[in-house]
Amino acid sequence: MTTTEFIRAVFLDVGETLLYARPTWAHVVSDVASLHGASITPHALMLAERELAPVILSRFRAGERHTTSLGKSQAHWTWRYSDMLTRCGVSEGMIPGIAEACHTRFNDFDTWVLFDDARPVLEELDRRRRQDGLIVGVVSNWEEWLEPLLTHWDLDRYFDFLVVSGVVHSEKPDEAIFDAALTHAGLTRSASNLAVHVGDSMTADVEGARAVGVRPVLLDRDGRYPPDRTAGISVIRSLATLPRLIDDARG
Repeated sequence: MTTTEFIRAVFLDVGETLLYARPTWAHVVSDVASLHGASITPHALMLAERELAPVILSRFRAGERHTTSLGKSQAHWTWRYSDMLTRCGVSEGMIPGIAEACHTRFNDFDTWVLFDDARPVLEELDRRRRQDGLIVGVVSNWEEWLEPLLTHWDLDRYFDFLVVSGVVHSEKPDEAIFDAALTHAGLTRSASNLAVHVGDSMTADVEGARAVGVRPVLLDRDGRYPPDRTAGISVIRSLATLPRLIDDARG
């Protein structure tokens, strides 16, 4: 029995699924702020981000998208960094420079590193590509520079296609970006349950995949989501368990 009797395609998110900012995004922002003369702990930044999260979600639910162009991305992220810096008590005059420097740092390839479990699972999925004809693609909310970043990490060779919001101008959870992935995989909406999408966001990844009939898999590395929010959803803590989950899928 081959994988593709039940699952013909696997779509993978990138940020916080395959790659992450080292050692954490909060440490990166803290380091940038320090270079500009502001002392902020990563913990304080995480608390500020938690306070800001409902505002971000509200704007997202209202249809705001920020990775579909470089201009929108820069505007969103500098606003986001500025808000967190304000909540952390950074003086108003320092904030614009730090926010802009944070945006620059997160656009630097060297900021991003590969999760330890990423390459082994990509190797296994690649084996299934060659042996069973499994289709493997990226579906990511990222600016147009994602492809060269994946090439930098020698990851592009594992994928049959890349569907990147900054290129297709549609962002998860919108249906269009998933429809583009299905088309690349040779699947129609009527056969979308033959595809699995793996990502770390309940809103962008799980809700987006479900909307078009793709099977969602939530990668919850740190146990962020309580059980009552993940009822009925396939949840994994590591990519290492993804191949077994795929094997267990039935019709």
